[in-house]
Amino acid sequence: MKVIELMSTDVITVNQHDDLRLVDDIMAERRIRHIPVVEAGTLVGLVTHCDMCKAQMSSVMAYCDMSQRAFLHTISVQDIMTHPVVTIAPEASVTEAVSLILDQGIGCLPVMQQNRLIGIVTKTDLLEFLRALNSSEGPFKSHSDKQQVQSEYETHLDPLLSALVQDAYQPSALDLHYLNF
Repeated sequence: MKVIELMSTDVITVNQHDDLRLVDDIMAERRIRHIPVVEAGTLVGLVTHCDMCKAQMSSVMAYCDMSQRAFLHTISVQDIMTHPVVTIAPEASVTEAVSLILDQGIGCLPVMQQNRLIGIVTKTDLLEFLRALNSSEGPFKSHSDKQQVQSEYETHLDPLLSALVQDAYQPSALDLHYLNF
C-alpha cells in the first residue's frame, strides 16, 4: 500500500511570520498536532505540538492563561518551527513511512511531489490503517487488495506497526509536564 492512499490531503498550513497564538488556535480547533510551514509554495518547516509545549513552558509559571495567550502572540512560527523537515513521496510504501517515523522519532511526514506539499501522513493515520487491517472495513478497493496488504503486513509491517503502537502509548516527558498544568 502506498502513502498516497493513507495521507490526509486537507492540510492546514501556516507561514513562518504567523504568531503562535494562531497556531495554538488552529491546533485546538482542528484537533491536530502538526502544521506544515509554507512560504511561497515551499515547505520551510513544521510546527508540532511538542514545539508549542516548549514555547508555552517558558511562560507557564509566570503568566495566567490570558497573559500566556498574549505572550504567544509575540512569538513567530519561525522562532520555534522544526526544520529541516523529513518528508516522503506519495508513491512510497507504508512500510517506508512507518520506518521513517520510528527511525527519526517524529509524529508525521509531509508528503511532497515535485517540491510541492500535497498531503501529510501521521502516526494516527498509520494506527488507523492498522485497525483497518484487523476489521472488515478499511481503505481497500477489493478483498484481494486487503489480502495483498495483509500479506505485506505479515512480512514487513507487523514489527514496525507494533513498535509504532508501543511508541504511541508512551507519552513524552513534555506531554506529561504539559498535562499537569
